[in-house]
Amino acid sequence: MAEYGGVQFQQAIDWFKGKLNMPTAAWDDIWGAMHTRAFVVAGAQKADLLTDLRRAMTSAIEDGTPLNTFKSQFKDIVAKHGWEHTGNADWRARIIYDTNLRQSYNAGRWQQLQSFDYWEYRHGNSESPRPDHLAWNGKLLPKTSAWWRTHFPQNGWGCTCFVRGYTSAQVKRRGLTVADEPALETWDYTNKKTGEVIKVPKGIDAGFDYSPGEATFGRQLSDDAMAQWQAAKGDAWQSLTPGNWQTAGRPERLPVTKTDTALADRVQSKAELLSLTKKVLGGAERVFDKAPVPVYVNAETLAEHIDIARAPMLPLLPELIQTPAEVWAAFEQHKGTGQVQLRWRFISMVKAGKYQGQLLVAQVARGMLEAWTFIPVKQLNYINKQRQGILVHGGE
Repeated sequence: MAEYGGVQFQQAIDWFKGKLNMPTAAWDDIWGAMHTRAFVVAGAQKADLLTDLRRAMTSAIEDGTPLNTFKSQFKDIVAKHGWEHTGNADWRARIIYDTNLRQSYNAGRWQQLQSFDYWEYRHGNSESPRPDHLAWNGKLLPKTSAWWRTHFPQNGWGCTCFVRGYTSAQVKRRGLTVADEPALETWDYTNKKTGEVIKVPKGIDAGFDYSPGEATFGRQLSDDAMAQWQAAKGDAWQSLTPGNWQTAGRPERLPVTKTDTALADRVQSKAELLSLTKKVLGGAERVFDKAPVPVYVNAETLAEHIDIARAPMLPLLPELIQTPAEVWAAFEQHKGTGQVQLRWRFISMVKAGKYQGQLLVAQVARGMLEAWTFIPVKQLNYINKQRQGILVHGGE
């Protein structure tokens, strides 16, 4: 069971439950902070296989399934699906169990530590201690230190290090010494598939240089800083996922298809827009569960964020979500808070009424529609800017 202080650690459980299953061919198909949003097991590419592994891991985090029991479950799941994994079964089971359990704990612990002004790195007394991790033992820094963004545990395969929190009063009363901001030393990791050279902090394994809590919930910023990033809008986010229409082998121009869906009349007020939105969705809310990725849409929220002038195109939204030409998935990180999101973009090009060529884009995160827009298809640069990340639908 994920526990802290002898009680069930709900923050850790909720963090793990918030992940989405993502099939992958290799351990580095997704990298670093992307793991906060996706449950992956290297080489597990079948949905049913991943679901069974996810169910066993959920039980371990929620109910305290011991490692030996998880190993037995792992072997049964492997046999059931005929999965030919790398490494021996006991070793693979331990890696899956240990990494998911510890990172769930670390994400939950990060949330708890927000009430403390200072954080202290503590070595986990592993059987084979890493010299750098031992050297960091007892390092006390403000929670706002940039060092925690890359050095909050887990800092490598099998790492058992953890963090303690202290208030300003506790630091003063105990006579604790706050360290100077550490200089960042790095080593070069070369991705064998892409040839990309990645700078990784010294003492940290490749792919572990992130804080699972910060990447999920985002660090606190001052009001002025947050206002600055909010003003940046889309530019505040940077993509973490390589790939685009070219690497996916897709044509530069998507075909423009004619739709028989009738466009709506113009509306004159927000009340009329909300009424139209409910009519299009068939009620106050709707889950498009037969879409390539299930999408929840709330009529009131959607109507609040739509320009009234765009109302005539609203009837095309269900068609876009359920039968898009392409769906792209990309992990994006907020440059200010460090928070990571997994976003999907549903894309189609249509002829509808007087609109003879329009690109439709719906943006989805956490299973909910965040935004949607349409523009003339002649704006090819904008169109292909949306076609980035992993093509998850449309490349058949």
